[in-house]
Amino acid sequence: MGAYSVCLLIILLCLPQFGKAQQVQVSVNNIVNYGFGEEALNLGTETAEKEYLENFTDVRILADNVIIGFRLELSDPAEYGPDFTGIRRRFIGYQRDGLDVRIGNLFALHNRGMSLNLFEDRVIRYDTSLDGVRAEYDHDFFRVKALAGSINYLEHLTFDSPSGIREENYRLRSAALELKPDRRLRIGGSYTYAEGELPSLFTEEPDLAEIFIPEGFVSYRLPFARVTAGYNHRTLRLIDFADTTSVTGGGFYASVNHTGPGYGLMLEYKNYSYDVVDPFARLGDPLRNSRMSPFQSPPIAHKEHSYSLMTRDPHLVNFEDEVGFFLEAFYSPTFNITLNSSIAMASLHHSWLWDDVNFEFFKKEEGATWLPGRADARDPYWEYYGDIEYLFPDFMSYVKLAYNHRNRLFYQALAPDFSQRVYANTFALDVQYAVSPRWSVKVISEHQFARDTQYGDNSDYYSQMLSLQVSRSPDFSFGGRIESTTSDFDPSGDKFWYMAEGSWRIGNTHTVMASYGRERGGFVCTNGVCRFVNAFSGMRLSLISSF
Repeated sequence: MGAYSVCLLIILLCLPQFGKAQQVQVSVNNIVNYGFGEEALNLGTETAEKEYLENFTDVRILADNVIIGFRLELSDPAEYGPDFTGIRRRFIGYQRDGLDVRIGNLFALHNRGMSLNLFEDRVIRYDTSLDGVRAEYDHDFFRVKALAGSINYLEHLTFDSPSGIREENYRLRSAALELKPDRRLRIGGSYTYAEGELPSLFTEEPDLAEIFIPEGFVSYRLPFARVTAGYNHRTLRLIDFADTTSVTGGGFYASVNHTGPGYGLMLEYKNYSYDVVDPFARLGDPLRNSRMSPFQSPPIAHKEHSYSLMTRDPHLVNFEDEVGFFLEAFYSPTFNITLNSSIAMASLHHSWLWDDVNFEFFKKEEGATWLPGRADARDPYWEYYGDIEYLFPDFMSYVKLAYNHRNRLFYQALAPDFSQRVYANTFALDVQYAVSPRWSVKVISEHQFARDTQYGDNSDYYSQMLSLQVSRSPDFSFGGRIESTTSDFDPSGDKFWYMAEGSWRIGNTHTVMASYGRERGGFVCTNGVCRFVNAFSGMRLSLISSF
């Protein structure tokens, strides 16, 4: 019996409960996106007309302990990714006395996501939702969870690929147990098993894969801090072109959190080695079948920024081979002053060097492999961020000054002199002034001084952005932004961008948003999963409705 049939049967069985329910609540959220204009392609060497129309209607029906939901989607054409018309999501769930059961499309998370993290992000068009069943029971002394189903994963980085969209299919089974012997201690583990059909480089028939991921984790509250740690081991058996290979690896993540009166500290450590390969395999085939499975998404252990220029050239986490740490702290000497600071470092575990005699790469240990290294051949990355914010007595006006330094290297083992090093120093001034309880003005000024050595004599460049927003809460807001750069190598091929935008709330149910101008392209990331958004010139319209 398929999932659709199971859902229909349970709905029919629950109809009498709906009739007896004291109250049935129905909520509908609808999003319409429309845009038209031109999109920059092939590093700005050409443009193409772009028009899209999308409508997402999410419906939730709640009756006592039963919830039914579905999403109707019209993406014709889609802003990014394949077109789709029909029911994208449908599920039915039951919750009572610690029991949570859901059938249909669902998401799930084990511990911190190293073994299993199923989620959707429509901005980057990333979706690892499971079509199946999930059951969870939460007791005072333990929590148990089990799920099973199938995943149809479309690789979001190939949506514009001329060779077509990469598709992976998995049949997944997973279970997790967490014990809570007292308020301070949490200890448990999980086991995830999957059978996959992955695209083959050699035949039209897919490669077959078996994936085994056991994991253990613990969380303990000390008198001065909360300590969390988890370790998993992944074994992937890949049947590839009549050969069977086995790839093993694992991941370790730990964090320490401490808070006190007016201050806090957090330290994260990551050590991921799910598929350690030489630079030829890593760069020549980034979507290789042995890479980390898409249903895994461990913590990134670095800061994802909100200021635009700080997001232009982010660190892209190499989950297959990366070790690093992230330290973040805040301090509030008074109620209206807050200081934030963070530092992140990461690198490969080993240096990869070229053997001119045997014509192959070899690994060399340069520094401790359990710590991020500074050797060039380990692709080191480090970043510092700090800000200071002053909150005015009205608790609505503030001034914030932020600074970010980023330094990363892309080592070329075959030609070390041509290795690419990127430096960036970014400053941001963020000011909001409340004219009255309803009227406010917000100004952000960003300045970035950068160097990218791959451009030789033109390696130094400067970028700036200025944005202005005037708001009358909660009715409307309007404003705009301008951005410029001295770089001759921006992927869009341009040096100046501008945007006018605004939003208007109609009653209590509708919000209209509109923008017009030239948008600079760049990376958009969620928990280390990124895609590059092309530069766009034109208009975008959105209507968000809630009933």
